Amino acid sequence: MHIAILCDPASFHTQKWSQALKRNGAKVTVFSFSDAKIEGIECVKIKPAFTLGGRLTYLSFMYSGKALKKALQAHQVDVLNPINVTPYGVWAVRSGFRPIAMVSMGADILEYPPQAEDSPYATWTNREQPGFQARILNRLKYHFYRHHVKKALDASAFVTGDNLELVNSVINWFDIPREKVHLNRWGVEENLFHPEEARLEELRKKYGIKKGQKVVLSPRGMKPIYQGEVILNAFEKLVTAFPEVKFIMFSAGYEVSGSVMEKAIRLGKEHNNFYYEFGLIPREEVIELWDLVDMFVSAPLYDGYSNAVAEGRYGGAIPIVNAIPGNLEILEHEKTGYFVDPFTSENLEQAISHLLADVDVYKKRFHEISLPWILAHSELNANIRTFIKLCEKV
Repeated sequence: MHIAILCDPASFHTQKWSQALKRNGAKVTVFSFSDAKIEGIECVKIKPAFTLGGRLTYLSFMYSGKALKKALQAHQVDVLNPINVTPYGVWAVRSGFRPIAMVSMGADILEYPPQAEDSPYATWTNREQPGFQARILNRLKYHFYRHHVKKALDASAFVTGDNLELVNSVINWFDIPREKVHLNRWGVEENLFHPEEARLEELRKKYGIKKGQKVVLSPRGMKPIYQGEVILNAFEKLVTAFPEVKFIMFSAGYEVSGSVMEKAIRLGKEHNNFYYEFGLIPREEVIELWDLVDMFVSAPLYDGYSNAVAEGRYGGAIPIVNAIPGNLEILEHEKTGYFVDPFTSENLEQAISHLLADVDVYKKRFHEISLPWILAHSELNANIRTFIKLCEKV
């Protein structure tokens, strides 16, 4: 069976999903507007029918359906598999190709609740109260995108979501039949964990980690949706209070505001126990790094099932999270994770200080419960095989 993934090949989600599909017996081709490549996977670049001064816009996806369908037919594709309902699912529907196996991811659904006033759309890049014109524009965007998300979900043979909050939102917010929506938690790639000691030494050298040093990681990004500034403000206090502990912060390739960037650069210069990375780190390297991490912070304003949370738990690190539905669904305070609620810099600082006092005790307690759950519900190969079976049915 030939599955066509529709998503940016530069995205680690696309890389992870496509390689797992191929590993489990599917023929896989990735289609996109991008020149990026994925090792071992054929990637096809579609010429957009519309750009704005050479730049891709939402209309590039809206008006390039015919080009996509022509390419899909030329490659004799059986099932079209967009990752993210918008814009890739919208592009899939506009192509007219069927069947579509849709993968919803989080923001592509959770930004479009039934009532516009409940949408977090305006907070995606800016948590400040928007002005009048911005509020009007956000309302128009909400209705436009929600309309097309609904059309994409309706046209899909089936839809997957990686947590129950997301699955139920697809069903209840967009009136999609329950039998058409499936929970699929993606999950961890066990073979990429636990590298050899020589590789761990390379990682220690790169990130400035001393052998045996405790490590606290913020892997999700520094933009407002991930509360990067809140986390960085806590780290600013902690690097002084715990000079023997290494604090690491990633941007995950997302944009970083000027003030956050300046503070991270300053902390890196002033404290050799703080490391920041504004670039994008290969996903395989992040997975390898989990062997050196003792605890990590994941606190998006809203989210599906985080890859970082899954991988960190499998690797034995302590999850420090905020009390959003996606985290409350899979974690229990002081049993499998540690909730900071309300999520403020002061509360986060106190939580990390508390955990550092007995970090090995907490790690052992959490991991003994988390590992069996991850293996049962969140192992990638098993969930990929379930997805392939759904594709075979349609």
